[in-house]
Amino acid sequence: MNAFCSEYLVRYGKAGEFGRFHAQKPLQLLKGDLVIIETHRGKETGEILSPSTPIIAKFLPNTTVGKLYGTLTAQDDSLVQLNHSKSSLIIEAAKNISVALALPVSILDAELLFDGKHAVLHLATSPKTDVRDLISKLSKDFDLHIYFENITQPNQDDEDESPEEDEGSCGSGNCGSKEGGCGTCSSGSGGCGSCSTTKEKKPALEANASQRKPLI
Repeated sequence: MNAFCSEYLVRYGKAGEFGRFHAQKPLQLLKGDLVIIETHRGKETGEILSPSTPIIAKFLPNTTVGKLYGTLTAQDDSLVQLNHSKSSLIIEAAKNISVALALPVSILDAELLFDGKHAVLHLATSPKTDVRDLISKLSKDFDLHIYFENITQPNQDDEDESPEEDEGSCGSGNCGSKEGGCGTCSSGSGGCGSCSTTKEKKPALEANASQRKPLI
């Protein structure tokens, strides 16, 4: 049987975020128990992963310790189911609004938090797409504070590509001649003691548009 503990590691949200949460009094909770927590997004439900330990705290030093209110009651569970149904309405409304605004957006999911005041819209679009009108319309229609999380990351095409090397350069970065010579080479005409003697121009690397980084 698990001992009573005041701080737990809790997973929350559709994106699977997790953090440390502290209860006002020690609780005896098991892995998988559903609880009510206070996150940076608002009051929502979460799932117990494990009691928090000094080792966990050491590897999560910069995370804010949120509030842990306790386990869900039968009444709380009914509210969660109601919020789940409302989330489906938010998804459909978001899809219709994005079509009306001709936005190149894919609506993936939505979650109405336990407090019934905050919601998160999960979408995929270019980071350059302005979705403020979409979020503003949704917020007014449902009388909610709505945030969005975009899973799409900046395209590397938007970043500066590496310049092509001069013909005849050895590629070591220390070459001082465009004629096949090299400042560190033993030969000044086509030979290089530290690299190959090929003079072919290296092709520019293609950008990988699918690379991801943390969510917005």
